[in-house]
Parts: sequence; C-alpha cells; structure tokens
Amino acid sequence: MSLFVAVGFGLYVLNLLVGLAAQFRLARFGLWHHGLYLVVFVSAVLALVFAREWWLLLTVGCLALFPRARPRTWLHPTLGVVGLVGYLLSVGG
Repeated sequence: MSLFVAVGFGLYVLNLLVGLAAQFRLARFGLWHHGLYLVVFVSAVLALVFAREWWLLLTVGCLALFPRARPRTWLHPTLGVVGLVGYLLSVGG
C-alpha cells in the first residue's frame, strides 16, 4: 500500500469519527471538522494522483459532493460510507 493511500485513509477514518461524534452530539467540532475535511480532500486527491488507485475516484467524488450534503440528512452519512468503500477497495486491491 502506498504511503499516500495509508495517510489519506487514516485521515479519512479520523474525519469519519469526528463526524460521528458531531452527529451523535458527543462533541462540537464544527470548524475543526471542516478544516479536517479540506485536509482529507487534498490527501485523497494526492493518493489518487500518486498511487493511481482508481477506486479512490469514488472517494474523491463523494468528497466533492459533501458541500451539497447538509448535516443530519441521509445524504451526509451516505457519502461518508460510500467514500470509505472507495478507500477500502483501494487498500484491499
């Protein structure tokens, strides 16, 4: 597995956990969650470009749609899970 994919995957999972904590109102991360989203998006694009893991197109596509998905709607967590599938397929492949 590429270092780019490993770092991107770790950041993606971290952002998912932060998002889950916010979703269940265990903590308020607001600005931190959005800042981490930017880092996750950039790392996913870098992993796609440098590692050429084509399943990451799925992840990058989901991340690109996130600004249109409002929190606490069905689309927000769905995009998070589908994006995770892209990473899991790239790691397992």
